[in-house]
Amino acid sequence: MVCAPLLATAQGAAVAGTAPLEGVAWLQRIQQAAATSSYQGTLMFSANGVLSSAKVVHYCDGRQRYERLEVLDGRARLQYRHNDQVLTLWPATKVAMAGQRDAVTEFPALPAAADTRSLDSYDLRHVGKERVAGHQVDVLMLKPRDKLRFAQRLWADRETGLLLRNDVLSPGGEVLESSTFIDVQIGGRPQPEPILRAMKKLDGYRVLRPQAERTQLEAEGWALSKPVPGFQMVSCTRRPLDAAAETDVPVQVLQSVFSDGLAQVSVFIELYDAQRHKQAMGTSLGASHTLMVRRGDWWITVVGEVPMATVQQFEAMLERKR
Repeated sequence: MVCAPLLATAQGAAVAGTAPLEGVAWLQRIQQAAATSSYQGTLMFSANGVLSSAKVVHYCDGRQRYERLEVLDGRARLQYRHNDQVLTLWPATKVAMAGQRDAVTEFPALPAAADTRSLDSYDLRHVGKERVAGHQVDVLMLKPRDKLRFAQRLWADRETGLLLRNDVLSPGGEVLESSTFIDVQIGGRPQPEPILRAMKKLDGYRVLRPQAERTQLEAEGWALSKPVPGFQMVSCTRRPLDAAAETDVPVQVLQSVFSDGLAQVSVFIELYDAQRHKQAMGTSLGASHTLMVRRGDWWITVVGEVPMATVQQFEAMLERKR
């Protein structure tokens, strides 16, 4: 993404900060809109000068959710979703992967834990009104109460509450990464039939069905010696690391996802393999920081849209119990 200075103050004077209960209402409204709105449009993602885009069609029909996502840059990829069932297609190689929806929440939704607990870690203020993709929006600023997380600025559609833009900001106010609709239509009659047909039309594809198993970190012999302030575990699964690998015994990886209601951190644990795991390292792209280290017979990877110090704290707190 092209790192740009923090956008100027929204048009008009900023209004006073909301009370905690009102802050919760803002977040709940955004959550509800993502869960119940039908929409379609073009998404743009940017991080450290790297741009990517995708077309999305999302339908809500009662309790049923349908989605089609087409990646427009790089390797062609299509993703279809019906509720928690996800099918990903790579047309160039005729490979399809069918499985359950990942626990990591993606734009324009907020994590399920975005509730009163979020406001223990962030100060939420309504800072103005603007326009995004032709829609009138309310602008919300969430400033962290400590150095373990980044500030975020949200642009929510004034009529529906749907999140239309989300920027993650550095302590100095620079945009580390941004997710935004560059065009969007909200509402309309759901048309799930093309999505359901595409999920069944797999002639010529090699279909992979990796089995993810829900588990508990402690049951797998691991634990955090101390919780990282503000973060709670929201899921823990064990699954094949690379379902496409031509091996009799696929490598298993344990993934635990932690959330503070806005930011998410994933901790991956797998057996150390000298062929694949060359050296410990830390990397960053936009707001995302990754730390990879060897711990005896194990290889630990921690990744999240949080400062590197937070990623390091998760790694330091992780302990083998057996």
